[in-house]
Formats: sequence, C-alpha cells, structure tokens
Amino acid sequence: MFSIGKKILACALLLVLMALLPFTAVKCSTNGSKSENTLTSSTGTTKTNTKSSDDTNEILVGLTSALCNENFSSDAIKAIAILINTDYIINPEYFDLDDKTVYVSKDELDNSEKEYYLKVENIVKSIDKKTLTVKNKKVFIPYSQLSCGYTLDSGDCEYITSVASPWDCFSQSYNENTECVGVSINGINYLCQNGASAEQALKWYLPEFEIK
Repeated sequence: MFSIGKKILACALLLVLMALLPFTAVKCSTNGSKSENTLTSSTGTTKTNTKSSDDTNEILVGLTSALCNENFSSDAIKAIAILINTDYIINPEYFDLDDKTVYVSKDELDNSEKEYYLKVENIVKSIDKKTLTVKNKKVFIPYSQLSCGYTLDSGDCEYITSVASPWDCFSQSYNENTECVGVSINGINYLCQNGASAEQALKWYLPEFEIK
C-alpha cells in the first residue's frame, strides 16, 4: 500500500511538473549557443583507453550509442552526446572502451544495427563538440539510467542540484530504492519525447549549467 501511495503521489507531481515544464524550459534558455549511483556514471570503470586521441569523435559515437537505443528521440541522443562529450573531455580514462555495455564498436555491428549507429553518428557531428559548463568551467557530471523519482544532491558535487524526475516511475525498470546523482538518462529521453529540446532537457537536470 505504501509503495502504491508513493506512485500515486509521483504521478500527481508529474502532472504539475508537465504543466510547468514549458515555462521552466523557456526560463532556462541556453541563449542560442546553444543504479545506484556514486559521483560518476553508472556504467563506467576507470581504465586506460586503447584508443588514440584522433579517434575522439568515433569514441563519442560509441559511448553515446551504448547509453541510448533505437527508441530514443534524436533530441535525447543529442543531449546525451553533449553530456558524454563533457565527461570524456574531463576524464577519458573513466570509460572502459573494452566493455561492450559502455562502448559500441561499429566494426562489431550487423547491418540492422548500423542504421541506428549511423543516426547517432550524424547527431554527434551536429553537436559540434558542444559541452556543459558551470561558471565557465567544465566538470565531470554523474548520471544514471534511472532515478527513484528525483535526483539527489551531493556534498562532493556542489554544482549538482536535486530535481524532480517523476517520469522515471513509469519505467518498467523503476525501483523506489534507486539513487541517482546528476542526470537520469531515462528522464532525458522522456522529456525529449514529450516536446523538450536537448538543451531544455539538460537544463531540467542541470539548471546551473550552460551549453557552449
């Protein structure tokens, strides 16, 4: 009963937030330049990469492809590519490129999967190396696939703000005990599928940040 009550409350909050989202998103404009979670991504591990710096664009496509899937909207993929580009610049060794759940290699895809990969590749090119900054500084931004209905503050990441993410409750993978610091990947996709741009979705989870 308690769990049902929490979901009802989350749904009620969702209705209020969706009513306010267009106004919030406009207010948070980027001025046209535009798991259980620790303070890092929920999927990576620190390991020395075997890729050279010349392959940065290909790496970004592979990392973004692994986090998204063919059901993600183009704006959601764009938002996640900007997020991952920022994190990779800050700490490239964090991402284990030998882990197939973290990095998708084009050479290992069959023909049916290459169409999705090509879509991601085109979107990555379109972001033109954009990154997220706070007070004109790039920082590593933690993320998880899902939250429990809201994201958390962190004493170690003072630039991360707790925000509501009630749409995560609609996921089949929803777990009320899941902790998410930073960005919900599922939440980004939900917002973009419901009319938010990539920039607006990122600003929802990262209101103190700018996209440059």
